[in-house]
Amino acid sequence: MFSKLHRQAGFTLIELLIAVGITGVIAAAGFNFYVSMHNSTLSQQDISDMQQASRSCLDEITNTLRMAGYKLDSTQVPYQIVADSLFVYFSDTKPLDTVQYYLTPNELLGPSAPEGWKPMYLMKKVNSQDAAIYADVIQSIGYTLVDSATVTVAVTSQTPKADEAWPQNHGYRSYTSTERVTIRNFGL
Repeated sequence: MFSKLHRQAGFTLIELLIAVGITGVIAAAGFNFYVSMHNSTLSQQDISDMQQASRSCLDEITNTLRMAGYKLDSTQVPYQIVADSLFVYFSDTKPLDTVQYYLTPNELLGPSAPEGWKPMYLMKKVNSQDAAIYADVIQSIGYTLVDSATVTVAVTSQTPKADEAWPQNHGYRSYTSTERVTIRNFGL
């Protein structure tokens, strides 16, 4: 029985160091894979949020613009475009309701972004109420007059932070939604 105990040997120090080394390499590879997948997931979430912001802003603006001129006499101007600001006039709750959409700098996300890629807030102001933030990662809004009763609206949103895996545009991605709006109450 004593001879059996001498034949059983443990691991040598070299075998133990090799096992620890292999385990370390596998753990490092797994961690790198996890970090890569995590960053990819965050990037995809930013892209999804950017696209949703663009579509929801476009829907909001076009729905309001379709109301332009509602219950106003023909002498009233139904809407007004000044640069990236849109004023829509109609009569629903007051003799003259005014909805204004405009862009203002987003100080929280913008300071580190390069020029031209600083996100903006889309602000919505109804009548004399305080302006409210409608979206926070808008890059630009454009209004093109097709004719006096038709306006094309384009909303471009962007990701809130740069993506290291995206080499264009300083790492910022953008998405543009466009819609042609026919103002229903124009000239009635």
